[in-house]
Amino acid sequence: MTAPAQSMEMVPLADRLRWLLVVRIGVVALPLVAWFVTGDRSDRSVAVLAVPGLLLLLTGLLLQWRSRRGRRWAVAAMTVPITLDAVYLGWASYLTGGLSGPVVYVIALHVLAVTLVGSFRTGVKMAFWHSLVIMSLLEAVTTGVLPSGGPGTEFHGLRYGVFLAVVWVTAVTTAVLAGVNERELRRRRYDEAVLRRLSAALHEAETGVEVAEALLDFTLDAGDATLAAVQCRLAAGDSEASTLLARKRQDEPLEVLRDVAEPGPGSLVEAVTAAGTTMLAAMRAPDPWVDDVLDGAPRVVAVPFAIEGQGTGALVFQNDARAGSRIEQRRVAVVEQAVAHTATALARVALLEQLQRSALTDGLTGVANRRAFDVALTREIALAGRTDAALAVIILDLDKFKSLNDTYGHLAGDDVLRGVGAALRQCTRQGDLVARYGGEEFVLLLPGATEEDAISAARRVRSVLRGVEGPRTITASLGIARWPVHGATGPELLAAADSALYAAKEGGRDQARVAGREGPVTGGDGEDGLDSWDDVRPLDVRAVPVPPPLRSASVIG
Repeated sequence: MTAPAQSMEMVPLADRLRWLLVVRIGVVALPLVAWFVTGDRSDRSVAVLAVPGLLLLLTGLLLQWRSRRGRRWAVAAMTVPITLDAVYLGWASYLTGGLSGPVVYVIALHVLAVTLVGSFRTGVKMAFWHSLVIMSLLEAVTTGVLPSGGPGTEFHGLRYGVFLAVVWVTAVTTAVLAGVNERELRRRRYDEAVLRRLSAALHEAETGVEVAEALLDFTLDAGDATLAAVQCRLAAGDSEASTLLARKRQDEPLEVLRDVAEPGPGSLVEAVTAAGTTMLAAMRAPDPWVDDVLDGAPRVVAVPFAIEGQGTGALVFQNDARAGSRIEQRRVAVVEQAVAHTATALARVALLEQLQRSALTDGLTGVANRRAFDVALTREIALAGRTDAALAVIILDLDKFKSLNDTYGHLAGDDVLRGVGAALRQCTRQGDLVARYGGEEFVLLLPGATEEDAISAARRVRSVLRGVEGPRTITASLGIARWPVHGATGPELLAAADSALYAAKEGGRDQARVAGREGPVTGGDGEDGLDSWDDVRPLDVRAVPVPPPLRSASVIG
């Protein structure tokens, strides 16, 4: 993506015309000063110089006024007056001593000013035009078309050669220096434009992948890279750290790499992360991570960043510029600015996800809360309706939990609830959802589970609850319902599971029942071998990690 040409123009055309008007005033005024200073005016009146100068100014003003009508008039206002400037200065030179007079210096100044205000091509054209006008006047004097105004007005090879050298050296030198500076200014303005676009993209990004893509687009554009990648690692509270690795090539979509091993000890990414400074590395030794991600790039730029205490990361890209060149230094500097903006955006997105996770998590047990469960249940029922997939729900209520609270205190009860939450997460499958339904009630949402799967899950729950560390053995009554047999909607399915739960309580607790089915499916009669606690190893809840309850899109996933 490139900035619009108008936004990249260093000096607007209207401003150039105003500056050229100032130059033209000097073009008219300085020869008049030279006229009076030289004192060699013969019998001519000052009008022979003043009148053409006045006409030149009026022509320039008229064309500048007309330039508002369109670009064609603006171009005419730019080119016609400076061409007339050269003619006027040639005439003034003839009247004030030719190449031996002071107007020669005004011509050199005019070439310099036009080159600076206009462009390289304009400066070269003016040098050529001045050379042609002066040569024509000298030839006119030599051939007798114009009367001689002194030795400086007649053609002299050496004198004319010096004049050409002064004019052309002035034009070329000024054009080269101005071109270098203008290119640098254009580059800086371009960098500012792409940084603004990056900031806008980062502001709109809602996930870590979107943030990474914005940074990689910037790197490929402003950093002149052909291949770039960003790797970052975020710690997510009590859960395992999350890692994002994204790569992008020129004119190709973003790739999120999931099968690349973490950078090992001694790798470039680990080195820059530890050092905290940008590295421009020549890869003289194998680096498996760089070889895999950057296709074995021989020279790599690596820029580390920290995500406000939440994690670290690094941007790496191929370095095709010559080592130590201005291009290399410039693009590394601008990429470092972009990385700083990106780190702030990643921290914002991580905080947003943390807040979202907190809003959907039960603060005591670390599992999903009622709101998160309701959303998930609605989603899974809709999905099951489209795909005809199995779905089951288990509601469980801890047996005689109120008496535990009354006997051992609420702190002991809270410890038990935390242990139960951790234990339930430990015994469920990937993709299942555990939520605290309220008080001592928990609910399990089991996508893809048949009735037999749900009964097996209830058996595992009863087993793992007995291992929760507490003041007494923890048991629970469970009610099982499956879609669509026991309910076609979320409320109907929960009502069926709740009825089965109360049947389990009335049947003696510490058992599981299926909605619409007589008798317990686990417990009660001891058929699952769980009536003896001797073989159950207590579960130390402090050693059980409590991961985030929802498998929603991670900030970097």
